[in-house]
Amino acid sequence: MVLGSINWGDAPTWFGSVAGAAALGFTAFTVRQQTKQLRAQQELNEEQLEIFRLERKALAAEVRDRHTAQARGVKFSLQISAGQDFPDGPDSAWYSAEVTNQSDEAITDVTVDYNGWEEPQAARLRPDRILMDQPCVVGPGHVVAFSSQPTHIDRLEHIHPTCQFKDAAGVSWTLDQDGRLTEDLSTHP
Repeated sequence: MVLGSINWGDAPTWFGSVAGAAALGFTAFTVRQQTKQLRAQQELNEEQLEIFRLERKALAAEVRDRHTAQARGVKFSLQISAGQDFPDGPDSAWYSAEVTNQSDEAITDVTVDYNGWEEPQAARLRPDRILMDQPCVVGPGHVVAFSSQPTHIDRLEHIHPTCQFKDAAGVSWTLDQDGRLTEDLSTHP
């Protein structure tokens, strides 16, 4: 059968051409689907990476909080006490300091530094006022009182006492009268 002057071929050639076109179409469809899946997978990977970064950041913050938790439970308070029975008479004064351990574990090597000023008097454990040498240990829930040597009251305004101690992990800390807590990085156990 001849239709005009064009030779349309036979059925197997037509069948092969249709099958080849279908295979080409299926391949193009598969490539398009794979590209979409790859994009979706990349987006999912980026989301998971961001979640991982946030979790790592939160975990690092939690570790830092645990690391400083005991040290943050230590309080340091000061007051100036005036005295009349000292060489400077009514102009005599000294620092009275209290270190309070509100944490769940003891702190050790507790001292109060008066900017290198002469050695402070012995610490006194409250409430029974038993004398203790510095450095001392302050148990959980305990308060230790320290006092400086008496001097002229004008000299006290140039002195900025700090409290030094070690936490249960052996890390050294410094706490100033304004509540600023700093870690001594050279003492990591």
